Amino acid sequence: MQNQTEWDRPIDVIDSTASPVTRRRWLKRAAGLAVAGAGSLVGYAFGFEPHWVEIVHQKMSLLNLSSDLVGRRLVQISDLHIGPIVADHHLWSAFRTIETLEPDILVITGDLMHFRDSSQLDQVGRVLQSLPHGRLGTLAVTGNHDFGAHWGNRRVADKLCRRLQKLGISPLRNEATEISSLRFLGVDDVWSPAGDLETTLSHYSDSHPTIALCHNPDAVDDSVWQNFRGWILSGHTHGGQVRLPGMRPIVPIQNLDYVAGHIQLAEHRHLYVNRALGYLKRVRFCVRPEITVFELAAA
Repeated sequence: MQNQTEWDRPIDVIDSTASPVTRRRWLKRAAGLAVAGAGSLVGYAFGFEPHWVEIVHQKMSLLNLSSDLVGRRLVQISDLHIGPIVADHHLWSAFRTIETLEPDILVITGDLMHFRDSSQLDQVGRVLQSLPHGRLGTLAVTGNHDFGAHWGNRRVADKLCRRLQKLGISPLRNEATEISSLRFLGVDDVWSPAGDLETTLSHYSDSHPTIALCHNPDAVDDSVWQNFRGWILSGHTHGGQVRLPGMRPIVPIQNLDYVAGHIQLAEHRHLYVNRALGYLKRVRFCVRPEITVFELAAA
């Protein structure tokens, strides 16, 4: 048999039509995966993360803190937005988590409700009946949404605060109170017609360990705080609710250093901005709802 030359060997035939078909299939598969991935992200952001509560632990060092308060646990929650948008069962689930934390002091830093009409006041009563209290005390301040439409109705906030008092929650309205020698200052929301920083800070004394409750963190840039030494607990921003790479969060504040978490403002003056339990729109991405647990320590 004659040796086969390279010219006689079978030729590998390439179908010129196969490549475009394969490419189209690849593109369809890639598109399908992209759609599925996008659908998963949307489902996560709208269906899962808004109710995936994170417990954040933070040490809180205070000047002149008495030894009997060292190691005590203060729990902060904020922006519950009780009303037609936030599901009651989400808040009740968070309350059960708080109960396991056994707070010595519990504080709520504003926007307890999302007011549309008087039915939200009744809903506040129903929902907060399940709120566990701090063993030493439970305090609250108002947020802008607690003053009704355009944050301007004092009567709405007054009615809310009366409900809170009946539930054993002490609202602080431009005033101070003490819990076992720890002084708390509470200011009405600064966007409302009732907020009064000067009156609130007039109760400050550097001889007392002090925690201020102030819903809107922008307020800490007011000069009235210049001699304050202590912690200021805020909410309002919800942490932006959505955090995308390379993009600034959309938040209702001017100072974008105050979006979320711990910020040291000066020596012995600290701000903490809670990311909220509730929401204005049911969507969160990389900004989980938060319960903050502070361990009190002597500075």
